[in-house]
Amino acid sequence: MSDKKAAWEDDHWCYVCGDRNPEGMKLRFETKGREIETCYRAEKRHQGYRDVLHGGFLAMLMDEVMVHLPYRVLGTWSVTAEMNVRLIKPVPTGEKVRVRAFFLDGDGTEKSRLFRIGAECSLQDGTVVARAEGKCVRVS
Repeated sequence: MSDKKAAWEDDHWCYVCGDRNPEGMKLRFETKGREIETCYRAEKRHQGYRDVLHGGFLAMLMDEVMVHLPYRVLGTWSVTAEMNVRLIKPVPTGEKVRVRAFFLDGDGTEKSRLFRIGAECSLQDGTVVARAEGKCVRVS
C-alpha cells in the first residue's frame, strides 16, 4: 500500500462485496431497520470436506456483514478487531444461506467508537448453522 493512499480506501476489490473483483462473490446487502442481511448459495468450489461448505467461509461471511452494519445503519466505516465464531451445523454445497448482523447491548449509536455486533447464518428453513460475536472499531 502506498503511503499516499488512505489506509481504509474502498477500491471495490473486496472478495466478498467488491464489484470489480472478477473472482469475488459480489454480495449485496439489504438494510432492515438496525440489521442488515445478505444471501449466498454455498458453492462446490468453496467446500472443505466433500460437499460441505468450508467453515472459514461462514466466518468470512459473518465478518463481512458485521463490518457493513455500522456503515449501512450509521454511515460510518469500521474494521473487525475481534471475532468469536461458533459453527453449529454443516452447510451442504448448493444450499442457500442467509447471513444477518445486528448490534448487541444497545451499541450502535452515532458516537460509538467500538461496536459489539452479532451475526447469524441460517438455512432457508431457518436452521441456524453458525453464530458470531465481534468487536468492530470505527475508522476514518
